[in-house]
Amino acid sequence: MKQLKKTWIVLTAVASITMVVLSGCSSSETSTTNTTPATGNSASTAAKFGGVPTDLKGTIKVWDWDEAFLKRMVPEFNKVFPNVKVEYTVVNNGDFMQKLQSGIASGSDVPDVILGEMNYRGQLFDLGILDNLEKAPYNFAKSELLDYLPAILTNAKGELVGVDQSITPAGLAFRRDLALKYLGTEDPTAVAALLPDWKAFIEKGKEVKEKSGGTVTMFASFDDAYRVIREQASKPYVTGTNINITERFKQPIETVFSMRDAGILGKYESYTPGWNASFAKGDNIFYPMAPWGAKWNISANDKDGIGRWGLIAAPGGSYTYGGTSIGVFKDSKNKEAAWAYIYFCYLSDEGLAISYKEFGNMPGIKSFFEKHKDWLDAGIEFDKYFKNQNLSKTFFEKIVPTVKADPQTKYNAIVQTAYSSLYPLWMKDSSISAAAALEKLKGEVKNLAPEVSIK
Repeated sequence: MKQLKKTWIVLTAVASITMVVLSGCSSSETSTTNTTPATGNSASTAAKFGGVPTDLKGTIKVWDWDEAFLKRMVPEFNKVFPNVKVEYTVVNNGDFMQKLQSGIASGSDVPDVILGEMNYRGQLFDLGILDNLEKAPYNFAKSELLDYLPAILTNAKGELVGVDQSITPAGLAFRRDLALKYLGTEDPTAVAALLPDWKAFIEKGKEVKEKSGGTVTMFASFDDAYRVIREQASKPYVTGTNINITERFKQPIETVFSMRDAGILGKYESYTPGWNASFAKGDNIFYPMAPWGAKWNISANDKDGIGRWGLIAAPGGSYTYGGTSIGVFKDSKNKEAAWAYIYFCYLSDEGLAISYKEFGNMPGIKSFFEKHKDWLDAGIEFDKYFKNQNLSKTFFEKIVPTVKADPQTKYNAIVQTAYSSLYPLWMKDSSISAAAALEKLKGEVKNLAPEVSIK
């Protein structure tokens, strides 16, 4: 919604695409608190596990929005670390940052393991509360990550402050039945060939609109199209308090407005009940999709959709979609135990066998794709929704090679907040031009952050 060498320094990090989010990065569950006691040490025959003593003692707090993951993973963790007590709280990802800031302010309730969903990751990193994972007691090597990941896991000081729960290189999921009816093919390779760029995508969208009498659109939402095209154009655009909105967002906004004006975008707002229902309804062909999307978007919203979906790279290249970083609170009194939890869940052979195979969380470490080709070949449970198209191999072979991502600061989050407040009107009011929307975005960012200089 998701094998490694046994030496700390050569361990490689797992990521997550979340999301979350953004998403696999989201959950509608309300906050509840659970305590999982230590269990038997059935898997701990060696003195250390990945460089961490298995007789480590302590209690750690974990906040997460994926209760199913916690219930499955924590007991397995305690088989290796029986004396580490994991107190976990299920927190809706939309409430996470506010709850965290309240805990920091009061000094009474801050988790040892801190999640950073992409929408607020830059804001989280700028708080300065996360430990540098390249230093002791973690000693994790940044070079082990896929090349695009350090940019979105590093704070403004250049410190690596998280590993990824699941990588989020993204493409487009599509309804095979609708593609066959309106594009003439359901084969992913053939569909991708029909859509080499966004100009071709718009022209095909016009054909779909005419054939369907306007009842079927290419994307379900203005926001779906924008998030794809925005992230394809990824580049650093924040330097200190200087934000270059024109250079970064002019082209994405113009392209999406062309889609809007061509009538090929649906009227849903992303992550609303109507948008969720549209996956099964069948009035839109394409949706953004990262690895977590097979669980959190497709299977969750189209329960009868086995065999109904396909996956292609997006016209114009890959992009990131959501994602969740996992870091350690710098003032934690149990840093080794917190890292043991992160290592087990997201870096170890034992944890990845669950996180990847059962939850579809795709790791973000170079060595995984070299060492576990058999895992990739075997596919994952959610492939069945895609007519047994191998999702992991499609992501790794066709989407990962061109992905890139913006470095994250609090101003990235502010720009996203400004956009989110504006796009519903842009979607509905066709009298608003792309140029006017760009200026409005600049103004709203300035309102939210008066100290910045905007181009």
